[in-house]
Amino acid sequence: MKNILQTINKFEKHLDERAERFFFRHPNLAFLFMLVVLPLLVLLAVTVTTFIIAIPVSIIML
Repeated sequence: MKNILQTINKFEKHLDERAERFFFRHPNLAFLFMLVVLPLLVLLAVTVTTFIIAIPVSIIML
């Protein structure tokens, strides 16, 4: 279990370093990503979660 957590932590640190380096090299893309892409991903996640919950409820209520 400890090895799995260490592997995940190492992967997360590596990914964070690469993203930070990319965003420092391309500040305009970083701004666009934070302003447009992240809100769209949040909306997509909320929509999918709502469908996952609402479809079974609507089937039960029929």
